[in-house]
Order: sequence, then C-alpha cells, then structure tokens
Amino acid sequence: MREKKQALREKTLRRLRQQPESSRNKKSLAIGRRLFRTRLYRRAKRLLCYAAIGGEVQTREILEKALSDGKKVFVPVVTDRSRRHMVVAQVKDLEKDLAHKGHYGIAHPLRLSSKEIPLSTLDLLILPGVAFDGQGNRLGRGSGYFDRFLSRVPARVPRVGLAFRFQVVEKLPSETHDQPVSRVITE
Repeated sequence: MREKKQALREKTLRRLRQQPESSRNKKSLAIGRRLFRTRLYRRAKRLLCYAAIGGEVQTREILEKALSDGKKVFVPVVTDRSRRHMVVAQVKDLEKDLAHKGHYGIAHPLRLSSKEIPLSTLDLLILPGVAFDGQGNRLGRGSGYFDRFLSRVPARVPRVGLAFRFQVVEKLPSETHDQPVSRVITE
C-alpha cells in the first residue's frame, strides 16, 4: 500500500509543479469562489487555512477574504519536526504575519502565541492534499503532519480539501491513521 501511495504522490506532485503558474492562479481563484459560496465558509467564525507551497491550490485570496469578512484566521505551523507536531497561529495581517518562512518554506507568523488555542474552537479547516477521492480520503506529502494534527481536532469540525481536478482520483489507498476530509472543492 505504501508503494501505491508513494507512486501516486510522486506523479501528482510532478504534475502540480509542472502546471503553469497562470493556470494555477486562475484555477485557485475559481476554487476560492466556490468555497466562499458554501454554507460551511459563510457560517465559520474561526477558520484554519493552510499557506500554499509547491504548486498547491493558492490560498492567499482565501486568507484575504476571510480576514476582510471579519473571520478569525489561523494557519498551521510546524513546531517540532522530530515529532511532526503542528500548532495553529492566528493571522491578522497577511503582509506582516506571513512574511516569515518556517519549516519546509511554509509561511507563518514569526511569533507564536505562548498559549495554544483549543482546536475545538475552530469552525472550519481548509486543508491541502496531494490527492483526494470521492470518499473523503486524503493523500498528503507522506510525513503525517496533517494526520497527526487532524487526530487532535474534534470530528465535528468540517474539513475541506482544496484541489485541482487532476488531484481527485477514483479511490485512494487508505490506512487506519489516515484522516479524511468532509468535502473536496475543485475548480
């Protein structure tokens, strides 16, 4: 199973990197507009959204709109690579708060709050993935950061994966530790 996952991961990551930036940006805007029309987004007061890297669906416009809509916005931050641990950090100003590049080149606030917010207070999680399937299975980059993080979030908190159409496959190999999403939004 791990070999199947790795082969699909490599193929999809290659395709993500090869996608022209103009195409990626256009499709990302369309995905963002679809997200904004969902009841999940409209009702959320406190949301977590990833900062895109490596050809992923771009999230800058999503982060900007969420802030302008008066939502409290958080991003995941890797704090311990050896334990593959992530926390959330609040973003209030994109220019200031996402200027720092942390582990793996992912943008996040330079200063993290000394007090970790309870993950149960989040209303919506907007997540990256290498691939997804129709059953909500999610294939990540293979390190398990998001699976570990999501295992700490109550199941009632909606999890939305953002993906380009080619990232959605019929069926992903899935293991017991894999954490699914509630919904996938594509262009």
